[in-house]
Amino acid sequence: MKRSINLLLALVISPALVKSQQPALGPANENSMPGFSVAPNGGLEIKPSPTSSADDFDFLVGDWEVTNHKLKATLVNCTKWMDFPATSNMFKILRGIGNTDNFITALNGEPFEGRTLRLFNPETKLWSIYWAASNSGVLDAPVVGSFNGNIGYFYGRNISKGRNIIEKFRWDKTDPDHPVWSQAFSTDEGKTWEWNWYMFNKRPGTVQVKNREEQRIKVMELRNYELRPGKRDEFLQLFNSNFTLSQENLGGYVLGKFEVKGSPDRFYWMRGFEDMEARSKYLPAFYYNSKAWKANRAEANSMIVDNDSVLLVRPLNNAQNTTTPNTGISRKAFDLTGDVVVAEYYWAKDNELDNLIGFFQTAYRPYLQSRKLGDVSLWVSEMAENDFPKLPVIQNKNLLVAINSYKNEAAYQSAQKNIETHFAGNNELRKYLARKETIILYSQE
Repeated sequence: MKRSINLLLALVISPALVKSQQPALGPANENSMPGFSVAPNGGLEIKPSPTSSADDFDFLVGDWEVTNHKLKATLVNCTKWMDFPATSNMFKILRGIGNTDNFITALNGEPFEGRTLRLFNPETKLWSIYWAASNSGVLDAPVVGSFNGNIGYFYGRNISKGRNIIEKFRWDKTDPDHPVWSQAFSTDEGKTWEWNWYMFNKRPGTVQVKNREEQRIKVMELRNYELRPGKRDEFLQLFNSNFTLSQENLGGYVLGKFEVKGSPDRFYWMRGFEDMEARSKYLPAFYYNSKAWKANRAEANSMIVDNDSVLLVRPLNNAQNTTTPNTGISRKAFDLTGDVVVAEYYWAKDNELDNLIGFFQTAYRPYLQSRKLGDVSLWVSEMAENDFPKLPVIQNKNLLVAINSYKNEAAYQSAQKNIETHFAGNNELRKYLARKETIILYSQE
């Protein structure tokens, strides 16, 4: 689902920041198909990519098991999602210029069937995708578009709950064994999008990536890249098209992608793992063997000046010290609800980290909760050996990171004034703290 989120980020993420991915999943708010625009008269202008062909959907032929991640309500700022299984079967028709599939599931305890019809126009080189469902009996107006490499975008006008919208489908076949479909609605002529439905497909009998409810993040990398001047948007598009789902499928969860306030050539992103063992398996699998990295690493590396500013951290959960077992944080805790997330890095004086954590757990967090100013979660450095030295990480035994979410920057500034006033006479933090840094990030999800 599209999230226009301005993020202020610390190294702490709280389950209270939950929204969705899912797998926050999702694509960024971009129109990466160059041929799409909205004309002054309201018409949708859609041109095919140079490679568009009648074979674009061949990857989808056959049987599939589908994991759905769907908003419970659209266009009402809903943050609640439902996950449910389905099956589908696709086959080609009309001597190869069309195809159709069924979609079988249950919704609200009732049997449900959907039917997709896709038609390729040999003259325009554009696909038209039609949808009909057993609960409506109506053939929806088509969405039209094409694939540009492994990513396909398809657009059309529709009506949702009496509102005129532009509807967008996105197909990602970067991993043809685990293709992903997603859907977004726009009520402002394509300026912003609400992503509201994801379908994660796998062949029957194959291993599926765990759903967001099952994923427990026990270790996270906070990766702060310096890019060549003017390359951030280009890098983000390359990342979205090639490096998000390809990592998800190998167990490297992309938890957030951000611009850094005041640093136009910075790209900041978070990657989580279920534990250090999973990280050890993932890194060589992605960087040595994945098709996505091999095909795009040269282009990606050409835009990066420095990628060594990487912190390796683990969550504290609700512990007041660093020795409590790491039970992880739900993946859904990274589906941020506020427009602004504050990421604050605290470096404790030597031998004072546990006291610093105790201050946050017994004084700082309870104050925020009592004033409904959010709920900070805490991270400290993961000190286990980094067994993939080709990707160096910073492991500082005195570091504490905290993350909170606010509706917008005005709400954040107001909260900061309250916090500063409340703790103005409290010298406890000064006793434990060597230095502090705040990073403001703007989400690119």
